[in-house]
Amino acid sequence: MGKLVFWLIILIAVVVLGRRLRVYFFNNAQAQHSVRVLVVDKHTREFMGQTRKQQTEMPAPKVNYYVTFRPLAGASEQEFQVSPSLYEQLLPAQTGMLVFQGSRFIAFEPEVASQDND
Repeated sequence: MGKLVFWLIILIAVVVLGRRLRVYFFNNAQAQHSVRVLVVDKHTREFMGQTRKQQTEMPAPKVNYYVTFRPLAGASEQEFQVSPSLYEQLLPAQTGMLVFQGSRFIAFEPEVASQDND
C-alpha cells in the first residue's frame, strides 16, 4: 500500500510538471503581439496558506491579481495575471497597448490623455 501511494504521488507530480512545461514551451513558440485594448475588469483570487499544528493564527492568504482586457479591434476578451503594482494602477475603462505572448502577459502601456493648450 505504501508503494502505491508513493508512485501515485510521483505520477501526479510528473503530470503537473508536464502541464507547466507544455504551457511554457507553447508560450515561447508564439510571437509577441501588441494590441490596443480596453481594461474591462479586474479582480483578485485568494488562496489560504497551510498552517502547522503549532500555529494558532492563520497565515495571510496568497493573493493573485487578474485583469481582463478587450481588444478595440473586436477580438475576444483575455484575462491575464498581473503584478500587484500594475493591478493597483489600472482602472476599468482605461485604454492602452497590451503586449502578450501566447497566454503570457508581457506588459501594458496605458494611453496618455493629450492636453491641448490653445
